[in-house]
Amino acid sequence: MSSIPADARTPNRGASPSTNASSQTYILFVVTCLFVSLTGNFLHHRLADPHNVHKHAMRQFEMTHLADNAKFDGQKKKQSAPKLPSPRPPVHDLAGLSCSDHGGPSDDVTEEMIYWSDIPSDDKFVSPIGKNSKKRKYLTFEPDGGGFNNIRMSMETMIVMAHAMSRTLVMPPSQAMYLLRKDRGKQRVHFSFDDFYHLEQVGYEHAGLHVISMEEFLKTEAMTGNLFNKTTGDVAFPPHNQTNWDGFDPKPLKEYLRDVTMTPLDWKPGSCLVAFPSDDGPEHFAELEEMMKTVNANFPKVREFIDDPVPVNASTIERLREAVAGQVKNLCVYDEKMQEAPIIHFMCYHKMRVRFLTHFYAFLFFESWEQDLFYKRFVRDHLRYSDEIQCAAARVVAAIRDRARRRDPNGNPDGEFDSFHIRRGDFQYKHTRLEANQIYANSKDKLK
Repeated sequence: MSSIPADARTPNRGASPSTNASSQTYILFVVTCLFVSLTGNFLHHRLADPHNVHKHAMRQFEMTHLADNAKFDGQKKKQSAPKLPSPRPPVHDLAGLSCSDHGGPSDDVTEEMIYWSDIPSDDKFVSPIGKNSKKRKYLTFEPDGGGFNNIRMSMETMIVMAHAMSRTLVMPPSQAMYLLRKDRGKQRVHFSFDDFYHLEQVGYEHAGLHVISMEEFLKTEAMTGNLFNKTTGDVAFPPHNQTNWDGFDPKPLKEYLRDVTMTPLDWKPGSCLVAFPSDDGPEHFAELEEMMKTVNANFPKVREFIDDPVPVNASTIERLREAVAGQVKNLCVYDEKMQEAPIIHFMCYHKMRVRFLTHFYAFLFFESWEQDLFYKRFVRDHLRYSDEIQCAAARVVAAIRDRARRRDPNGNPDGEFDSFHIRRGDFQYKHTRLEANQIYANSKDKLK
């Protein structure tokens, strides 16, 4: 067997460390890149993912508020509720609208979308009812089971009542909404009101309204043993001690809330007009009831007020006559018993015909005409769709104006156009869904 010459072996021995070093450097570089990539991906999902942020907030809340409480193992001793956190700083100004962060259009185009007004003094208004109460009280509710317009109408009524009652408004968890839950496997199907409105901002800007989530309410009141079953009087905790109901079937939560709250089933649109006295003095309840008796003695008809509405600052009894004309003969008064209730819960249950399918201004009556006007301004100026939605609508309007201008640049330089609302795809009845050509054929004689 021939041996390899020493001078032949030396270069190989000398080249081997260099080659190995290059390989090791390359491997180290690849491993470092993988580590950085994986670490970045992990941190992104761990820190930026909303679910983990949410879990982190839950742990922070538990450490802050529940660490000193007992391990709720069936105990029935009532415990004091922790303080609710202070409202966060403003996210943005509700009075304006800028679409620069939402895909346009420019502010000069967006300006025409603003129908609301900024009245700073309204932000300071606090309802005279319950404002001096030393106990924290709540209003909880179930969203309407119909289409989104019905859901919106009911929500507006709930928010106005919470403000008028000086109660903390508890927003329902995100859940499936009728006609917005299709294509479950292709798109998001659970929504909360925060997906459509700047409710946190509304609560921040108004001294008379405090808004919290259902999870915060359950942690603050239910998990501290402050809620009791109305039938047995025993402390009642949420089903499975669950506090986060976002995206879950809300039925168990609804049944639980109905068991531990005052639930006024007689407050129904079409059955009564909800009346709020000018303050919480007991004499005002009797005054309103006496006025209703007087109105019923000569019950008004709707035609009395056609083209002849009463002035907004008319006497209480004149405004009451107009409000009930041809509709209801009973008042549902926010009396002392309801004012004392820690939690008032408003159901939506079709089988019991409990549903707030009405406009707030047709269901709520205020003894004070100034207060009545305040709530109409409140809804107009603050319960508007979020900037993202408003800006999407602004882009549609801008596109239509642009098309109108191009069709007639000399005769229509401003791109003016007419439109009309068509209820077509949001009904469950197929025969109401007309095709565009049929809609045009039915309408063309009215179009210019």
